[in-house]
Amino acid sequence: MTDPAGGSPPPQGSVPPPPGAVPPPQGAVPPPQGGSWNAPPPTAAPGGFQTQAVAAEPGPAPGIVYADLVNRIIALIIDGVILWVINVVLIIIGGVFAVALGGLGLIMTLFFGLIYAFVSAIYFVYGWTRMRASFGQKFLNLETVNAADGATLTQNQAIRRWAFLWGPFALAAIIPIVGIFINLLAFLYALYLLYTTSQSPKRQGYHDVQAATVVVKRVA
Repeated sequence: MTDPAGGSPPPQGSVPPPPGAVPPPQGAVPPPQGGSWNAPPPTAAPGGFQTQAVAAEPGPAPGIVYADLVNRIIALIIDGVILWVINVVLIIIGGVFAVALGGLGLIMTLFFGLIYAFVSAIYFVYGWTRMRASFGQKFLNLETVNAADGATLTQNQAIRRWAFLWGPFALAAIIPIVGIFINLLAFLYALYLLYTTSQSPKRQGYHDVQAATVVVKRVA
């Protein structure tokens, strides 16, 4: 049976569009809902994460998992070795200046400590904002990204994460007189970061929470 206008009756349960509404074009696909995850799942929330509980999902999107603690430790060790080599070079240079300048040796040591802190900040901030990973993380196919949508970190985010992750160790290099005491505090702080990372479903350590970041690994 047809309606008075000669068309087919609407399907049962359908609601006619309001007057003046413009129907979407045929074959139109809704735009992606933001974020930088590759191939986000169909059930993704506006931020790009799946709506299911984190504990039931390996990661925020198909082919992506939250980086495990062992891989993150290995990556950090690689980064630490690279920065340690840089620090040794600076210590040697600072020692040479300390011997040559006598009374100015402490000032030169503090100066080179500041240089080391600056170099470590550039090392991490550049890696996270340009490559989405430090060199150690890149070696293990890890990425440090924005926790909300997987986007590349902003410079402020990267600086904040560096301060909460590497700041205590940089401080120990700047103030060598009390370096042993600060190194002990830095070691205890590192244990705290490991503990908070291991207890988080998304493997977010205290430094990740403070910078709103997450470390992921692409497996596909």
